[in-house]
Amino acid sequence: MKVEKYIKAKTEIDYFFVKGNLNIDAEHYIKKIEEASSFDHKSNIVGLMTDWKYFLNDKNFFKEIIIPVLDLLEEENFNRKYLLCDAWGFRHNFSEYTKQHDHFPSFLSGAVMLNEHPQSLIFPKLNEQLDSKPGNFCIFSSFIKHQSKRNYIDKPRYGLSFNLE
Repeated sequence: MKVEKYIKAKTEIDYFFVKGNLNIDAEHYIKKIEEASSFDHKSNIVGLMTDWKYFLNDKNFFKEIIIPVLDLLEEENFNRKYLLCDAWGFRHNFSEYTKQHDHFPSFLSGAVMLNEHPQSLIFPKLNEQLDSKPGNFCIFSSFIKHQSKRNYIDKPRYGLSFNLE
């Protein structure tokens, strides 16, 4: 083998991150998560997760979350169309957590918190976190790694996640 060049370095990259609060009916989503007939355990969520597409046809999800998100993105002028490809819910019981991961190759991802809880969504490289309060949300470039630490109280944390392509 003849190697002509070998580079191992870091580079800066543009990313998108926004957080805020949405006026949502959090109880609606918690109830829907609890009604899920089956839970997927094949993800980075070490806890209960609905099917990846579970909320794609939920009218409240579009009205309360996706439409405001699309309006915000319109202001950013990314000059592209968006396709909501995944929308799921999750529940972290005592000692459950989310492993560090990203959502690449999606373009943008989002998370929405549904209940008051001390467990937060953490973005280590950005030094950011999303606190668990009803309606708190963030939208971020899907390549950004994120995680949550173990739930250390005997109360579940509920949330929603979604991906846009």
